[in-house]
Amino acid sequence: MSEAEFSVPTIDCEGCARSIKAALGRVEGTRAVEVDVAHKRVLVQYDADRLTSGRLRDALETAGFVVE
Repeated sequence: MSEAEFSVPTIDCEGCARSIKAALGRVEGTRAVEVDVAHKRVLVQYDADRLTSGRLRDALETAGFVVE
């Protein structure tokens, strides 16, 4: 199991958190997603044999979130 942490400055509310969890949850190989709205961070646990952190970043951006 691997972890990736992303800074997502466009997270503004719990609605954003739900959207992020839904978007990343659809990516095969994602195990867990935690969204810290206050600190604008996303922590993802994923199966590195099936998925890369780059793919997770792409999924966030496709869902409309800016990733730094």
